[in-house]
Amino acid sequence: MVKKIIINADDLGYSEGINEGIIEAHRKGIVTSTSLMVKAQAVIHGMNLAKKNPHLGLGLHFQVGNSDLNLLSQVKKAISAELVEKTKMEFLEQVEIFKQLTGKMPDHIDSHKHVHKTPGIYPFIKSWCKKNRIPFRFQVNFIDSFFATSSMEEQLPIENLITILRNLPDGISEIMCHPGIVTPDLKSSYSKERESELKILTSDQIKQEINRLGIKLISWKGVLSN
Repeated sequence: MVKKIIINADDLGYSEGINEGIIEAHRKGIVTSTSLMVKAQAVIHGMNLAKKNPHLGLGLHFQVGNSDLNLLSQVKKAISAELVEKTKMEFLEQVEIFKQLTGKMPDHIDSHKHVHKTPGIYPFIKSWCKKNRIPFRFQVNFIDSFFATSSMEEQLPIENLITILRNLPDGISEIMCHPGIVTPDLKSSYSKERESELKILTSDQIKQEINRLGIKLISWKGVLSN
């Protein structure tokens, strides 16, 4: 069986530098898909760049505000029915904003800190995706181990990604990544590390390894909900 991989860059719209980094990782590298934060500060800039790159898959990066719903700290806890309903409405609102901004439905759904996997929320989003024939994160084999850390002094070993590629299972997998360029509008604890990811995702060594292994790069566009 052919091994297929979606390389999805999260956080489109978070900052202009992240937007530019994602597009560079697509044009010059192996990124095949990205997900848009529709309420982020640089969303219009990111959307305009995505429109100029029609081969780049574009999904929704659902996000929940910490000060309001605070789901990020409650993923493994019981959540009130009121909070669940509020989150469902927030999700549907963000889908509508995505449609207004892009003129189309997202080609996949994922979320900040995987909030869509929250108990009480996940069944709703999974059902919505199935009804609308839109794939979602965790529907295929998911890989989130491609990261830099502060202990690496902002340098991510290229061997990390090579090891992941050499150990891919048959079928479709998704690698989540966060490429970007540090600009003054980026307020994040994960900043310089994004540039390290960008360097690897655009490296000739990685492209050559993918070709050598016979791995097919795809986006979410060809993956249907089931």
